[in-house]
Amino acid sequence: MTHTDFLSLERQDHIVKLVTERGRLTVPELSQLFDVSDATIRRDLAALAAQNRVQRVHGGVMRLQSVATREIPIVLRQKTHIEEKERIGLATAALIQDGETLLLSGGSTGLCVARQLHQHHDLTVVTDSLLVINELLQQGQHKVIMLGGTIDPEEQAVRGTLSRSVLAQLQVDKVIIGTKGISVGRGLSAETPEEAELFRTYLSIADHVIVITDSSKFEQSALVQVVSLDAIHTLVTDTGLDSDTAEQIREKGIYLILV
Repeated sequence: MTHTDFLSLERQDHIVKLVTERGRLTVPELSQLFDVSDATIRRDLAALAAQNRVQRVHGGVMRLQSVATREIPIVLRQKTHIEEKERIGLATAALIQDGETLLLSGGSTGLCVARQLHQHHDLTVVTDSLLVINELLQQGQHKVIMLGGTIDPEEQAVRGTLSRSVLAQLQVDKVIIGTKGISVGRGLSAETPEEAELFRTYLSIADHVIVITDSSKFEQSALVQVVSLDAIHTLVTDTGLDSDTAEQIREKGIYLILV
């Protein structure tokens, strides 16, 4: 092994470490950090991608997507990315018109949307979430329809075939749904085939699909694909989303709101 080869391997090890820590880096950033040309960095990234140590993306590199096999319980998720979720909730509520019929799925971000509906009137809200139900009942000015099924204590929401049979009879103006994982390549993902099938049913009854998620969900992919991004109309997330991913989402014709 030549001295040059050794330096290349050492630099590549450092690149993997940096990408693992930061999530994503561009070619210019890396070339400046290591004081080498863009062409040298591109060769490094090609070698690392071939070894399945990093994931190449337009203009740079990101860490390999992790697969989330089990979600953190909602009582704990409510304590993470709080400011981002509150901004997403406010921006999503601004998309809703008085008198509309909504399906609002559970989850910590969905709850933030529900909290912002106190200024709206005469909404009909279908939901699977006990937390959303409680919030809307306190507000008192909306009609609320609770889906039936088996209660998942960690999500404080209902699941199962009974929910799907009720949904088959409904049609709503907007579906507002969170996701366990999201990527340009795989679209939305869920933890189990059953959950994925339920979410597909949600999407099938709506004229307009709004996905709400903080940008950290772009760092991971859950086990089962739900739908591609082509199935959604609007995506509301925070400004932590990197510019390359934002550009790819807009290229699909999706209305992207960054807050």
